[in-house]
Amino acid sequence: MRQKDTPSIQWSPLYEPGCGGWLTSVAISPHNPKHVLLGGDMLGIGLSTDGGDSWQSTFGLPSWEIADFTFHPTSPRTVWVGTMSGPCVSNDGGRHWRLMRNGFPPVSDWHYSAPVQKVLINPPNPQHLLAFGGSHRQWYSPSKPMWGAVWESRDGGKTWKHISTVSPNGNIVAVEPAGRSFRTFYAAVVGAGVFCSGDGGRTWEPRNNGLPHLQVMDIAVHPQRPEVLWAALSNYQPSPGQPVLPGGIYKTTDGGKNWYPATEGLSTKASADPNFTARYEAIAVAPTNPNLLLTADTAWDGSTLYQSTDGGRTWRAILRRQDVDCAYPAGLGATVIEFAPHSAAVAFAAGSEYVLRTRDGGKTWSDVTAIRTRSGAWRGRGYSGLCCINFRFNPRNPRHAVLLAMDHGNFWQSRDGLQSWTWGGDGMPLWGGGKDVAFGDAGGNVMFVTLGQFGNFEGIARTRDGGRTWTLLAGAQHGLPERYSQAEAGGIYCTSAREVWAVVGGKLYHSEDGGDHWQVIHEGPGLTWITATTNPRMFYVCGESGVWRTRDGKQLEPISGAPKPSTWVAVDPRNPNRIYVTSWRNAEQGGLWRYEEGKWTRLHEDRYIARVAICPSNPERLAVATNDHPYHDVCFATGVWVSADGGRTWSQQNKGLPCLRGEVITFNPHDPQQMVFGSMGRGFFVGRWR
Repeated sequence: MRQKDTPSIQWSPLYEPGCGGWLTSVAISPHNPKHVLLGGDMLGIGLSTDGGDSWQSTFGLPSWEIADFTFHPTSPRTVWVGTMSGPCVSNDGGRHWRLMRNGFPPVSDWHYSAPVQKVLINPPNPQHLLAFGGSHRQWYSPSKPMWGAVWESRDGGKTWKHISTVSPNGNIVAVEPAGRSFRTFYAAVVGAGVFCSGDGGRTWEPRNNGLPHLQVMDIAVHPQRPEVLWAALSNYQPSPGQPVLPGGIYKTTDGGKNWYPATEGLSTKASADPNFTARYEAIAVAPTNPNLLLTADTAWDGSTLYQSTDGGRTWRAILRRQDVDCAYPAGLGATVIEFAPHSAAVAFAAGSEYVLRTRDGGKTWSDVTAIRTRSGAWRGRGYSGLCCINFRFNPRNPRHAVLLAMDHGNFWQSRDGLQSWTWGGDGMPLWGGGKDVAFGDAGGNVMFVTLGQFGNFEGIARTRDGGRTWTLLAGAQHGLPERYSQAEAGGIYCTSAREVWAVVGGKLYHSEDGGDHWQVIHEGPGLTWITATTNPRMFYVCGESGVWRTRDGKQLEPISGAPKPSTWVAVDPRNPNRIYVTSWRNAEQGGLWRYEEGKWTRLHEDRYIARVAICPSNPERLAVATNDHPYHDVCFATGVWVSADGGRTWSQQNKGLPCLRGEVITFNPHDPQQMVFGSMGRGFFVGRWR
C-alpha cells in the first residue's frame, strides 16, 4: 500500500472485560515478582509490571498462538516463549518479540511447520538452548508439523539444529529439566506418556510403568530432588462406546521408572462421556515449598481447584467456580497453574476465559483480567482475549455501545461512554457468539441481536428493557430455523421496535411485529451482512452472491459487477448510492472496491482487507482492517490502514496494536475522530484520528 503523511493514530485497549479466550501460560519472573507474562491460545502475550493488577500490550509476534515462557537465568530482561510459529525471544522483558528459527524448516504460508511448546536454557551456559515441538493447547494445524522435535542451539538461539524426536508425530505438551546439569529431561507426550532423556535430549525412552493410560498432559519436577516428579493425566476412552477411564495425579520417586497414584481427595468420577469424567491437565509444585501442589479437575461438572500440602499424598478442594467472582461464567477447569518462584503464597490459575491469582496461599482468589466497578459492571485490566466480530455505537445515544465477539463474548454493552461493560442479561445464551445488533429505539431499550458461530444458528435475542431480560427467537413458531441448526446468523437491521430485517442461513428475513414472526423475503444464497443508509427503507445486503440493494425494504436488486464474495459493505454517509465493498481472501477480486454511478473501481488489491469504515463527518476518510486465519507460521494480516483522500493513497496505522489480524473497524458517529478496531484474539482497541 502506498504511504501518505497523515496524523498518527495511537491505539489503546478498550478495556472491555477480559479474558474471553483460552489461556495457555503464565510466568512470574524469578528476578522480579511483579513482572508477569500471560499467554493465550490465539491471544498473544500480556505483560504486567505490577504483579497482574494491570496488563500492557506486546509487539512483534509473527502470529499470536502462545505456549510456555522461560526467563533467562541471569539476564532479567531476556525471556523466551514457544509459539506455534517457533521460538521467539524478547530482550526488553516481553514487550517486543522476535521470531528466532534459523535452522528450522522454511516458514510456511499455509500451515504451522515447527511449533514449539517450550524453550529451556542451560543455567551454567545460557548460550545453550533446547526447544521442544508441541502445543499443550493441542492447537490444530493442517499438513504435518514437526511435532515431537527437539531443537538445539549453541549460540543463544541465533541458529538451531534438529537433534532428536521424542516420539514420532508426538505432541510434547510439557517438558521439564531434572536439576541444573542440563543432561536429564522429562517430556510429556499426549497419548504416549512420559519420556526421559539422560544425554541432553539426544535420545529418549518411555517411562510409564504404573500409569493407567498414557493421556499425560503435564508434569512437575521436585525443585530439590530431580528424581521426584508428578504427572497430570486427562481421561481416556479407548474407543467410542467403551468406558472412559478417569484421569488423576501420579507420582514417581525414581525418575519415572515406577508411578503410583497420588489421588486421595481428588475426584476420580467416571462416566460414559469424557466431558463429565474426571481429568487433570495441569500440575504445579511450589519452588519454595515442594510439599505444596495445585491441580484442577477440568471435567465440565468438576470445575474444582485442589491443593496438597504433603507432596501429593492427600488433596483437598480449595476453590469451586461459585466461590470466585469472574467476568465470564466458564467453569474452573484450570489448564494452567503457576507458582511464583519467590513465594509459595502467590500463584496463578488460568483456563478458558479467566485468570485467577492468590496472594495468601490459596485462601482467596481474584480475577486479574477484569474488575468490578462501583455500579456492578465490569472493566478490563488491559488483556482481553476476545475474537471480535462486531462493534456498534447506538446511533441515537452517544453513551451507548455494544460489542459482539465469539464464544461467551457474544454480547456486552456499555452505557457510560465505553468506561464499563455489562454482559447479556437474563435469557441471553451463555455461549455461541454474537454477530450483530440493531437498536429499536433511541434509549436502547429495544435491541435485537443475532447469535451463532461456526455455521450454527443460536437464535435472535430480543430485549425490551435495555438488556436486563431477553427473549430468544428461533424455530418454526417464529418462522425461523431451529436453534443449533446449520443456518448461521449474520447482520440485523431495524427501523423501529417493530420492523426488523435479519440474515439467517444466507437468507434475508423480515418481521413487522417486533420479531415475533418472520418471513423470507430473499433466498440469497449466501447473504451475510446488512448495511443501512440515511433512507430508513433503503439498505444493502452482501454475501457470496455479491451486493444487493433494496429501496423499499422488500424488493432486492443485484448490483451488477460486484465482487463475489462481497464480505462487507460501507455506505457513504452523504451519498447512499456510493458504496465501498471488501472481498476478503478472494484471489482474483480481493481487496477494496468503490461503486458509484454504475461503475466499480478497485481501490486496493490486498485480499486480506476484511472490512472498511467511512468517517461520518468526512467521507474522504476511509479505514480498513485486515484479517487472516491463525493456521500458518506468519500472519498475512497487516493491521489497520487509513486513507485521507478517498482511497487514492494509504497509511498504515498500527501504533499500539499488539495483534494485527482483525475484522472490525468503525467510526463513532457521535465523535467522528474516535475509531474502534476489533482484533481476532486480542480484544478491542480505541484510537483517535485527529
